[in-house]
Amino acid sequence: MRVGLFAAIALLFFASCSDFNKVFKSKDNGLKYNKAIELFEKKDYTRSLQLLEQLRDSYRGSDSLESVYYHTAYCHFHLQDYEYAALFFKDYTENFTRNRKLTECAYMAVYCDFLSIGTYELDQSNTKHVIDELQTFINYYPNSSYALKCNEHIDALRKKLYQKEYEWVKAYLQQGHYRAAVTSARNTLKTYPDIEQKEELEYITIQAQYLYATNSIEKKKLERMKEAMENWKEYNYINSNKGTYYKEALVLKEKIEKELKKLQETI
Repeated sequence: MRVGLFAAIALLFFASCSDFNKVFKSKDNGLKYNKAIELFEKKDYTRSLQLLEQLRDSYRGSDSLESVYYHTAYCHFHLQDYEYAALFFKDYTENFTRNRKLTECAYMAVYCDFLSIGTYELDQSNTKHVIDELQTFINYYPNSSYALKCNEHIDALRKKLYQKEYEWVKAYLQQGHYRAAVTSARNTLKTYPDIEQKEELEYITIQAQYLYATNSIEKKKLERMKEAMENWKEYNYINSNKGTYYKEALVLKEKIEKELKKLQETI
């Protein structure tokens, strides 16, 4: 029974392949188009794409070219080839400016670019460009149902940038590059004032500056320890006694005061 079932499935598979090969080699564009749409609807995006690629040049100037571009873009999208999908969605918006699917394809183009951005550990050099693209879409289509999604994508990308910068600060601190940790923390706070780890970064400016001063040559210690105290004052002004790191910051303050007293006595 089971052998018979497998045999029947195998026959159907080979018949399907044979049928596809006939259509693929055919010169009948109408037959190819109908088969491509049929395969697309069956979610057989690989074979649908093979036929659509044959039709793209043949359908130049034809009313069906819009559908070929549309389905080609979605084939690449469903195959998770987001780079090519974005290219075809963008081509669609440039070639079919009066079509009712224009807004949808404009959104899908930037959405594919959004999906192409890797996790925060990877290179984020293209992230700001994609954020600008998403914002441009919102500016062009403010009343579109896709505008809210674009805002959500922007928030997600900004979080990746936040996390990337935050990890850099932590890495500098752990590797003993204390001055770089302070500078990086301050730059991150300035660029991303709403970062999730805001208070921690403010605390790190005290911690890293204190360690930087402690490990400095004698003639630089006083000046750098004073800066650590200024960082504490800034942290205290912003967070008062409500901060998660407030107890640790108080301990650092006491250490800084002790070191300042010692250093000033030697002058």
